[in-house]
Parts: sequence; C-alpha cells; structure tokens
Amino acid sequence: MRTIWLGSKIIQQYSLKDIQEKLQISKVTALRLVGSGKLRAQKIGRKWWVNEEDFIAFLEGKNTGSKESEK
Repeated sequence: MRTIWLGSKIIQQYSLKDIQEKLQISKVTALRLVGSGKLRAQKIGRKWWVNEEDFIAFLEGKNTGSKESEK
C-alpha cells in the first residue's frame, strides 16, 4: 500500500499484489478483474495500483459503471 498526497487530499492505493493477498486470489484472476472493468486500476510503470475507494466499492459489489483501467 502507498499513500499519495494531492494538495489537501490523501489517497491510499493498493498494489495488485496487495489485492491478491487480501482476496486470496491468483495474479491471473486479479488481472481478469481489472481487464473486465470490475475492479478499477491504473498501470503506472510496471505496477497496477487500485485506489482504496475503488477497492471498497468493489468489495461492496458496486459496479463503477465504466471500464477505466489504463494500460
């Protein structure tokens, strides 16, 4: 997990590895969730990052409505 400060806003982000460990899923399954748009994530360099609010929305079963995974 990492913390990003954007002015007065603080954003917590989880790496895809963190998500795998929390959900006890494989890397392939995690990538499928991102690729299908069910879990919003951003690829920065070689790593995928998931905002905490997007992860919570995923856990609550809320569909974000759009596929915003950046490749």
